[in-house]
Amino acid sequence: MSDAQQDAAAAECTSFQTDIRPKFTDEDVQHMNDMVGMDLSDYQTVKQNGDVILERLQDPDNPMPPPPRGPWPKAWIDCFQQWLVKRLP
Repeated sequence: MSDAQQDAAAAECTSFQTDIRPKFTDEDVQHMNDMVGMDLSDYQTVKQNGDVILERLQDPDNPMPPPPRGPWPKAWIDCFQQWLVKRLP
């Protein structure tokens, strides 16, 4: 995906329900709930912990989600960051 395509994908992020929640698999939700009590399926939880989540998503030394699935694509991370910055619903 080109930089322009990634920018466009990030710019299209409009809401938690349509753009952010679907990026978290049921396995992600269960794992984070079990490990640290963070419900990634819940808007308020993700909004309140967004900076921590973003930091983990961007960490090249400890990519999240872990293998075998591997890290989110840059476009997904950019979308998440835009959602946080713009304080979208």
